Amino acid sequence: MRKFINTLVLKRSLSSLYYKTPVYNFFLNNNLSKEVSNILNDPWEGDVQIGRDILKGYISFFGETINYKSSIWGKNNSTTLWKEELHSFNWIKDIRAVGTNKARSFLRKSVYDWVLQYNKWSLREWRSDIIGKRLYSLLGNFNFFCSSADDNFQKLMLESLFKQGNHLIKNKLQDISGYDRIFAIKGLIAVSITYTKLSSYLDFSVKLLLSEISIQVLDDGSHYLKSPSKHSEFLQNLIDIRSYLAEAKYKTPKNINDCILKMASVLKFYKNGGETLATFNNSRHISKKLLNQIILRANSKLKIPDSLTCSGFQKISQNKVNFFMDCGPPVKEDTYAGSLSFELSIGKNQMIVNCGSPYINNKVWTEAMKSTAAHSTLSIDNINSSDIFFNKRKKKSRIANVWSQRRKQGNCHWIDAAHSGYKDIFGLIHSRKIHIDSEKKIIRGQDYLSRSNKIYQKISKKYYLRFHLFPDVEVNVTGSKKKAILRLADGTGWEFICSEPRIEIKESIYLGQEQKISKNSHILVSSPIIPEKKIRWLFKLIK
Repeated sequence: MRKFINTLVLKRSLSSLYYKTPVYNFFLNNNLSKEVSNILNDPWEGDVQIGRDILKGYISFFGETINYKSSIWGKNNSTTLWKEELHSFNWIKDIRAVGTNKARSFLRKSVYDWVLQYNKWSLREWRSDIIGKRLYSLLGNFNFFCSSADDNFQKLMLESLFKQGNHLIKNKLQDISGYDRIFAIKGLIAVSITYTKLSSYLDFSVKLLLSEISIQVLDDGSHYLKSPSKHSEFLQNLIDIRSYLAEAKYKTPKNINDCILKMASVLKFYKNGGETLATFNNSRHISKKLLNQIILRANSKLKIPDSLTCSGFQKISQNKVNFFMDCGPPVKEDTYAGSLSFELSIGKNQMIVNCGSPYINNKVWTEAMKSTAAHSTLSIDNINSSDIFFNKRKKKSRIANVWSQRRKQGNCHWIDAAHSGYKDIFGLIHSRKIHIDSEKKIIRGQDYLSRSNKIYQKISKKYYLRFHLFPDVEVNVTGSKKKAILRLADGTGWEFICSEPRIEIKESIYLGQEQKISKNSHILVSSPIIPEKKIRWLFKLIK
């Protein structure tokens, strides 16, 4: 294996040396005709305010704002992630949303300056996924910023995009793996449809896509990363690709159409009562408008599933009760230690949530949001139920096994689930039983830790049971400290009761809203661990 990896690294290093040569640059920009057969269209709406901020000199990505001076490509102290987003041109639609001649001129100058500085291969700016994003962003908005430009500018633009597409073809996406391959493949398909001389590569690009779908999309229609926002983004790209193929009069393979329909039904599954996405596994905020647009363009009539058998999510949606529970294995590639966590919304009101995913590029925030404590579930001594980072010393990661079953009778639903995340370190299994009476609006829960093997020995550790509340939920503990009263945004009241003698209200944060950190609260129950002891709790509508 090591020999294979070393060979692969050597091959990539040699490729990089070749890509830097004038010979390769000439080869990419050969004298082949740059004849255009199709002009693509980007149908997605941009954010006017973001566009205006950019025009004023402020560019914000991932919570990082840079005030540029004369050129957006000038040197600054931004992070690598910020620079990559800038070079992707994902922000074009925001400039287009402004719609003025000033916006068009700004974009034209920005593209021209980029070509002057970066039209030769470079390791970061020409990485396959970045090229892919840049290709479909520029080609999809070509009519906005380029169609009214002079012939020289159009020629320069078309030659540069051809060159980048040609590199994608020659490189064969060797420099990326995993989720980001979808962006490169989408770029490949875009240039294959746009340029007559590259049309012969369309079949190749579609085959790559079909292969990637088989890898990234599970049999239940969910994306393998188990992130609702990643799922939505992947689906959005597939919808665009289907549109590209239709414009080119290319028959869309049945597998692509079927995948779009299945993924759309799963996306509806991920929606909570507030018409936003559940915040599991690095899921980020997506506006209601965009979410509904994706669903509309997918045009799926498939039934919304009750559960996702491959990714492991369970959902109960009845009588305005929307309950999600993560009963599947954590994702090894990007592990969030939220096994058996749940989210709950009543009507349009979100009530119980997880803390969400950081939009800011910060390792500390990322680690905090991945932790078990950032989820509405139980932890032991604030130790994560799965390793959130690969343990290089042990050459492995501790990943929880999770199992579950559910049943239904009328308006009543039961979910029984357990995970083994604490088995190897404490000899304990965490089990959670949920009973929901959607008509009476009663949600009962039972958590307990049971001995699993000989590893268990009496430990002076505590369990911490957390229920994170949506920011607009008001909560107060009664004088006895045994009950909490919750007030939702619409004024309805809920009661929380627990079998344990004391509950606390602690401050927390919520990152599930649009690029902002919101203060919220969480209900905390903690006590020394007594194996097999059942911790019973319930949420009940009182008004």
